[in-house]
Amino acid sequence: MPQICLCLTGSTIAQNLAAVEKYRDKVDMVELRADYLDPGELFHVRAFPEKAGLPSILTVRRLSDGGRFDLGEGVRLVIFAKGLAFADSEQRKNFSYVDVEYDFHIPSIQEAARTFGTKIIRSKHCMNGMPDDIERVWRDLSARPYEIPKLAVAARGLRDIDSVFRLFQGGDGRSERVVVSMGEYGFCTRVLAERLGSMLVYASASGSGLDPAAPGQLEPSKLIDTYRAREFSSDWNLYGILGGPAVIHSLSPRIHNAGFSRLGLRSLYLPFPADEVEPFLSLANRLDIRGFSITVPYKEKILPYLSRRSAEVEAIGACNTAIRDGSGWIGYNTDAYGFSADVRRFLGVESLKDIKATIVGAGGAAKAVAYALKSLGAQACIINRNMSKAKHLAEAYGFEWSGMTERAADLMERYNDLIVQTTSVGLEGGMSGDPIEWYEFSGREALYETIYNPPETEVMRRARAAGCRVSNGLGMLQAQAEAQFSLFSGMDYPHH
Repeated sequence: MPQICLCLTGSTIAQNLAAVEKYRDKVDMVELRADYLDPGELFHVRAFPEKAGLPSILTVRRLSDGGRFDLGEGVRLVIFAKGLAFADSEQRKNFSYVDVEYDFHIPSIQEAARTFGTKIIRSKHCMNGMPDDIERVWRDLSARPYEIPKLAVAARGLRDIDSVFRLFQGGDGRSERVVVSMGEYGFCTRVLAERLGSMLVYASASGSGLDPAAPGQLEPSKLIDTYRAREFSSDWNLYGILGGPAVIHSLSPRIHNAGFSRLGLRSLYLPFPADEVEPFLSLANRLDIRGFSITVPYKEKILPYLSRRSAEVEAIGACNTAIRDGSGWIGYNTDAYGFSADVRRFLGVESLKDIKATIVGAGGAAKAVAYALKSLGAQACIINRNMSKAKHLAEAYGFEWSGMTERAADLMERYNDLIVQTTSVGLEGGMSGDPIEWYEFSGREALYETIYNPPETEVMRRARAAGCRVSNGLGMLQAQAEAQFSLFSGMDYPHH
């Protein structure tokens, strides 16, 4: 099982030690990123391992390798030397590891590390994606049997991630190595470090106000509590959520993993930010993912890749759940169910037959909402920037429609008992703004926002200020996720 290593990026030794205290019971070791320290702190690193009281890594990362150190190799060499040498005759704790780059070869430093029992981590940071000659790069990194090879790849897309797992899943005979992919696409390599045979998973001390040392690092508590890092092993079933970059902020992993944990199921669910559908499906096959949720922008793009579709997917024209079936995928849609359940709770009714509603948007979420509103008996209109998409969706249900024109304002005046905002405008990590900023709320409308992160969007704030009843999509998320959970596990979602 990989050890959790807390990356310390404070500007002072004191800041870093405070972070160590906060996370002491959740981590196995710490990495002192000396390249983040103020210049006046640099020559006090020798005392750090003793004060930290945990196995410690000394790293002084250069700018060219994704770090912050820019004072030159001479100064960096002195820091390494002072960090490794004994002070007078005091028998202080040593750094357990020193992380040096693939091209850093200073015999005196390497000899000092071995003399004082400090292991060398020999690292290569590929800042422009997976190199074409990765096999040679790894062979060179692994050439010294007394050093620990480390590869960090800044992934350009899921094809790079697929290559990382192709190369390292299953092991290469080494007992110690470190493998990680940085950035949003590489998120899964951190959670699935055990699958890569990586001895470490790096964690962020951001809860103590320190910057993550690399994009994609999680706090130790999230690794343990949400992603079950202390329990996970390679024989567990994998599930996930396919989406754009904002999927990193999804609450779905928290919901599903809590359910798996309560039922004692050896299953794990994690987000997969993707640049395209096909590389994700290739990775899903390599990792043997058993099922996945689908969110913006892939609810319609996934359709050609499904071997079978449920009746709801066929009727709605969008899919938010896929389950592995032999060599193919069966598509389902639980969004309509989730929205139907939560909008009735929000309005306090069982039927919407007297409701006139506006749907803002015409994408995958809007399609599920339109299906649900029609099933509940509501009358509705669709407004969307792309008029052809608005027209196509509206005509499927006998609804009125408009582009974002003066006609949209006129329609909303007639269909404003309920306004359902389904676009991604305002989503955490996405485009900010108010998609209907031109509409003036009277206070009698009920606004349902399908976004739940952030908990309140700009349009919600504006509607609330006007006196409207307002709801975000958290209830819809929970309801549709519970339906997905049953599809994934064959069991009801456990609430207690």
